[in-house]
Amino acid sequence: MILNWANGEFTDTEKVIGTLFDAGVLRRKDLMLLLGWRRSKTDSHLLKLRQKQMLLTSRDSHGQTVYMLDENGVRAAHQLCNIEGKIVTMKAQISHQLGVNDILLRYVKAHGCEGVQWYSTRESADELFSFRKIAGNTDAEIRKSYIRPDALIQTANRGIFWLEYDNATESSRQLRKKFALYVQNLSIIDEKTKGQVRRVIWVAPTIERVRWLVSRWQDVKERRQAANIAMLFYIAGQETSYMAGERDKRRQTE
Repeated sequence: MILNWANGEFTDTEKVIGTLFDAGVLRRKDLMLLLGWRRSKTDSHLLKLRQKQMLLTSRDSHGQTVYMLDENGVRAAHQLCNIEGKIVTMKAQISHQLGVNDILLRYVKAHGCEGVQWYSTRESADELFSFRKIAGNTDAEIRKSYIRPDALIQTANRGIFWLEYDNATESSRQLRKKFALYVQNLSIIDEKTKGQVRRVIWVAPTIERVRWLVSRWQDVKERRQAANIAMLFYIAGQETSYMAGERDKRRQTE
């Protein structure tokens, strides 16, 4: 998990590799925040990874440089995390992944890391798989309704939230399908987990998109009888106070 690298028993190089791997893509300032480093130290280790041909760079929508692992870097991360699988670099959906990571970064800036656990897309999918297994589902049953959340966060005061960052690229059909899959997955595990993991927070860049998401969710909620599943919708930047357990009047719906 990404928040474990800073204080773990790893070399500085391993901390950068692990953090970039779990994040997928980060700006320099974000890497500095997560590791608690100064810019000079951060730049030094980024340069080392570049010289070892383990680092890729790109630009975000504001022209800022973003960093991600090249194939050699991903391979090193797999060895570090004992992962067996295909070597995949973060060359696509950079904007979306930055939006997902920004949810964590906003939370850390506002409320700190104490009591917080953050699961990447890969890790949150594994958690959901484990919950389904606990509920008694077979591998074949899980594959039929498989879904990969963007992330999962567990906070000290509020428990577990599945997270989805919507950057206005998915169609109504795609969103309704995703809503339906969440209802199916979370309804199955709800009894076994005593209602602790049935909340999904959706974060979107504009109020117009939030309202659009709410409308599509209401369609699915009515047809699927999903009263026990809580879908919560926020404009980016307004989700962290709710996750921290603070009073929040800006929430759009449940």
